[in-house]
Amino acid sequence: MAVSTIRNDNKSFSTVLIYFLGILGVALVVFFGGEVLKYLGGFGGKAGLTVEVVNGEATVLVNNKEVGKTPFESKDIKSGTNTVTIKSDSQQYQTTIKFLPSKKGETFAVGLVRDLGVSDVFSSGQEFWFDKDNPNDTLRIVSDPSGATVSIDGSEVGKTPFSSSSITTGDYELKISLSGYETQTARINIQKGYTLNGSIKLFPYPVLSGVKAFEGSAGLYDLSSDNTLLTSDTSSWVKGILYWNKTRGINIDDTGLNKENVFDYFIDFNGNIYDSEGNIVQTKEEFNALKDLKKGAYLGRISDGTGLTKEAKDALNTLSALGISSKTAKILDTPTGWLRVRSEPSLNGTEISRVTSGNSYNVIEEKTDWIKIKISDAIEGWVSSTYVSLSQ
Repeated sequence: MAVSTIRNDNKSFSTVLIYFLGILGVALVVFFGGEVLKYLGGFGGKAGLTVEVVNGEATVLVNNKEVGKTPFESKDIKSGTNTVTIKSDSQQYQTTIKFLPSKKGETFAVGLVRDLGVSDVFSSGQEFWFDKDNPNDTLRIVSDPSGATVSIDGSEVGKTPFSSSSITTGDYELKISLSGYETQTARINIQKGYTLNGSIKLFPYPVLSGVKAFEGSAGLYDLSSDNTLLTSDTSSWVKGILYWNKTRGINIDDTGLNKENVFDYFIDFNGNIYDSEGNIVQTKEEFNALKDLKKGAYLGRISDGTGLTKEAKDALNTLSALGISSKTAKILDTPTGWLRVRSEPSLNGTEISRVTSGNSYNVIEEKTDWIKIKISDAIEGWVSSTYVSLSQ
């Protein structure tokens, strides 16, 4: 029986196959105009990253690996999808972005600017990156919250989410603004053939531009708001106010921006009391630690109407029992034009000072027929309630 054996010893066939594959490879490169080589050259290439933090310093991590401190800049980031973390002692922010590889003479850097603030609500930032997913768009902008006005070089062009294919190559001034939120601005660069993406987080104003006391009160200021981001968590709101006071300043009684602590205590519409550092006051020891409270802030909801809620009034009464009050005593007209201030709530009390009719003073304590007022840091005393008008 004859047996046939197939052997791979046809050298001429192998040689022809190798030549054919080589020619095919060259032809593919020529046919696609070098795009194959461009792709291979960019695969695994390096990308750029810049990170800045407003109001402080932070550590920068890429894919959970520490790469430096802010302000940070690098052109040695691996291209592709990366997770960037910005971390301070108390807050951190994390985002995942696609990084384009740099090409000769071009760096498509990802840019991050962040105010880490004190919470997710009371923080802000900007993220910018390039892609080629939609060549019809040259600029795309989203914001949190949405519905913000987009302006380019001073001209309003739309609302977020915003996209445009009509913005030509060049540098522009971008502004994102929304009522009730701090405006964000950035210098952007549009490049031909690429889409610049921007994600903007806006910082809600925790206080109005000008803070006023309640009518007739020299010590309690109305910070009521209709922004549910604020009113839904008053503990976070207090922290936001304190951070804003420190980093931007608060204009109280039209005296100009003040970055020193403005408020000594806070009362919200639920009747919660917070100290000057934003800690809720609950225990007897914590209440006893409260002293020298001159200015307070009321965190109310505009939907509850004007004035304090019942719960807030009860909280004020609790403070009044400790000698802390938001009430104001206005000295009425007297035959002499002034009123005696006594050391005790009695006509037998020693006269320690005199106050002028028409002037107002913070109330410390109330007793039958007598009001204790604070005249100065060094003088407190009792005046007859007959010649006093109280307001809160």
